Amino acid sequence: MALKRSHRPSVEFSFASMSDMVFLLLIYFLLTSSFVKQATIQVDLPTSNSDKPSPGKNYVTVTVDGQYYWGDQPLKDREELRDLISKALKDAEEDAKSVTLRVDKKVIFDDAAFVMGLVAEYEGKIVILTKKE
Repeated sequence: MALKRSHRPSVEFSFASMSDMVFLLLIYFLLTSSFVKQATIQVDLPTSNSDKPSPGKNYVTVTVDGQYYWGDQPLKDREELRDLISKALKDAEEDAKSVTLRVDKKVIFDDAAFVMGLVAEYEGKIVILTKKE
């Protein structure tokens, strides 16, 4: 009586480890991607060829009706910016001394120049936020 042994390879494939790897890669890419925080105040930004995100965390927004915002906080008048900018730039490290200016393209240049002058007074850098054409 001859016994036959079956040495056929298994044709089944387990997808359990594959789904684990896909899930881990998804988490990895979500955690390592950089997120750009956009302010919630709506302004029609001027256009340019560059759409690089701004490096700073301090935002000054000037709307078309002349309202000033520090981040998302509305200000009573533009003179309040002096204290806010001085606090933000006074003790900041050299690479963190920047203020991002979000200005509606219909705003009078005098409003933007006022903010630029305050930032220059405290030896900071100004970044003007634009949108790509």
